[in-house]
Amino acid sequence: MGITPIEYRPWTGKRTEHGRRFLVIADRILRHSLSSKWFLAVLILGLFLAFALNIIFLSITPHESLTAQTMADQFKNGIFFLFMVILVSMLCSDLLAEDLRSNSLVLYLYRAIKPEGYLLGKLSGAFVTLALFALLPPLIMAVALTATQSGPDYASSAVVIGETLLAGAFATVFLLPIGLMMSSLTKRRTYAAAGTFMAIFVLGIVAGIFAQYDANWLLLDPGNVLSLTYDLIFGIALPTGIDQGMIPLIAAAMTLVPLFVAYYQIVRKGVGK
Repeated sequence: MGITPIEYRPWTGKRTEHGRRFLVIADRILRHSLSSKWFLAVLILGLFLAFALNIIFLSITPHESLTAQTMADQFKNGIFFLFMVILVSMLCSDLLAEDLRSNSLVLYLYRAIKPEGYLLGKLSGAFVTLALFALLPPLIMAVALTATQSGPDYASSAVVIGETLLAGAFATVFLLPIGLMMSSLTKRRTYAAAGTFMAIFVLGIVAGIFAQYDANWLLLDPGNVLSLTYDLIFGIALPTGIDQGMIPLIAAAMTLVPLFVAYYQIVRKGVGK
């Protein structure tokens, strides 16, 4: 029996432009997440508990228009935040940790894509995936309540829909940098998931302890920062003692600092250190 020689066959496909290669990474993250039975199960359960029942109940309850308070209460729902943390922990657990474990990070960065493009791809994929819970359902809820309102003031309802879009986008992106940072610090996805979950809730515990001396210590809790930012977006009065000017500063620090740590780890690990 003869041996068939292995011949080189040139690839005839079209290469992705350098500026768009982060989209390939983002698409892979979305597909991988939606193929995970555990992630899908948590996502569906969260959608049912946090949104489905509220959408049905509020839609059939008489209301003249969509109010900012209604949507703010939805975003500040404890069930919504809990599932946000769980989904972020699951989603970010292997975004960087798996590439560090398999040493595939070096292959990504070897001329194929720059560190910032790699990080953008990971963040974009995570954002689109998490938006299926934190952005799209609130918008559906806002539109459903507007469609079933009894009053004629659709203009004010449209304003609230716009505010809902902004709040949903902020909710989607806010916790992801913490998850990316944790995933960049370990090669074990279980450690990354547990670290993300614990970091968010430990900050909440510490904030609760020191808040008895100064209410602004509440801003150490990512959950409180989210809640207070919702109030700012929807034009709701803040609790007494909270410095409004500190909210955007703390929010920026909680997103930019973890992103910097993740970027530093990508650059350092990408050259084999």
